[in-house]
Amino acid sequence: MAQQQKSGQTSLKAFILDSDGQIRKGKDGSSNLVELVSSLKITESISSPTIHAEMSIFDATDFINTLIGNEFWRLDLEAQGVQISYIFQCYEITARVKSEKKEAYVLKLVSPAFVNNEITNVFGAFESNDASTHVKKILEKVTNLNSKNGKKFFGEAGNKLRFTSPNWRPFDAINFIASKATRSGGTSDNPQGAYVFFETSMGYHFKTLDKLVEDARDQDNKFVYVYGQKSTDDNPVRNNFLITSLTFPNSFNSIKNLRQGTWSGYVIGLDPSTFGESVLPTKNPKVTAQTAYYTIENTFKRMSKLEKGGKLPIDLKDPEIKKLINNPKRVHYRALPTHLWDAAGTDSKAKPKSRNLNSYLDTAAYNFLRKKALEAIQLQITVPGNMKINAGDGIKVEIPRMQVKRKKAELDKVYSGTYLVGGIEHYYRVSEMKSTLHLLKDSIKVAPK
Repeated sequence: MAQQQKSGQTSLKAFILDSDGQIRKGKDGSSNLVELVSSLKITESISSPTIHAEMSIFDATDFINTLIGNEFWRLDLEAQGVQISYIFQCYEITARVKSEKKEAYVLKLVSPAFVNNEITNVFGAFESNDASTHVKKILEKVTNLNSKNGKKFFGEAGNKLRFTSPNWRPFDAINFIASKATRSGGTSDNPQGAYVFFETSMGYHFKTLDKLVEDARDQDNKFVYVYGQKSTDDNPVRNNFLITSLTFPNSFNSIKNLRQGTWSGYVIGLDPSTFGESVLPTKNPKVTAQTAYYTIENTFKRMSKLEKGGKLPIDLKDPEIKKLINNPKRVHYRALPTHLWDAAGTDSKAKPKSRNLNSYLDTAAYNFLRKKALEAIQLQITVPGNMKINAGDGIKVEIPRMQVKRKKAELDKVYSGTYLVGGIEHYYRVSEMKSTLHLLKDSIKVAPK
């Protein structure tokens, strides 16, 4: 394999596949359509169930008339010694512009599982089983798993649960499971939840945000990206790990956090069969259920952190911050499921008066707070194309402070450190690729001052 001459150098091959999965060839025997591709954007995110892409086409050969808009594409990308083949299905042709004998348009592509999800329904009652097992079984309805040409499934064991799917789409059913599942094997009375389901080039993942955080924190040989000057000789060893663009999507907004319940709030559980079993945010003696109240200060102690021994990136000793944290302004409503009579921690048959309301509502509160805590510190960086990085991975970022002390540059104590890759966008254009990473961090090593 030839050594790359400059950072970001990438090769692309684009093929259309026939119904039997074979590469379609033209009348002249050619099959690689890369000359038609003016740009390509591929996106992975821990908040998206599948990978999606946008491919811009510059057409001077009347290629548009050979398309029906539902083709399967194979895109082979190679960068920094890594080659990945993506299989996509086109679902839309948009932004079409014609100028004399030339046309430009955009093909919107998704993983075939996304299209299969739209035409598949899940109906029926699912018996008590591990949450990850349920997800794998449902996922097999829309894609091949663990076969020779199939995707891999990376699932984290969860608690046992049973549910009924009223003709949901598969991904809707998986999202329902993710909202109710908690990690198995824990000894805490309030286990961690916040499962996410997403796809990367490695396969499908069903894991808790805490598991992603732990893996990112303990990951060996994390990529280290530095914000600094580019080498004048374009040395790829150094320049491949330089940050070319750095933005701060969301620094701090106290009013938004207060209104959204990022720091504290209530969860109301509504039982459609009997209002007396609902959990309401009130101390009225006529309502016997306790107040379902949550606060980030207490819940943060249960979370896994990207920084070992890390602290919240807000000053809890500041009286003004304290007033915001201890003023709940958000109420979350949840319909109580029909199996709340199951005895907690067992698989026994229904037992009257053994409902576990607090556990269910605690999971709902934890799911919300865990996501908000992970979004406390955010960065968006652009680096030379790196296909070894996936959504859900961990990386390190080094950002020097603006002021130099004692003629020595120091790293920013808040924005430098370990991050979780919440999303990554690979942008290819004319033999060069850039990767834009959306980074998330929940803690800092030192308490803010």
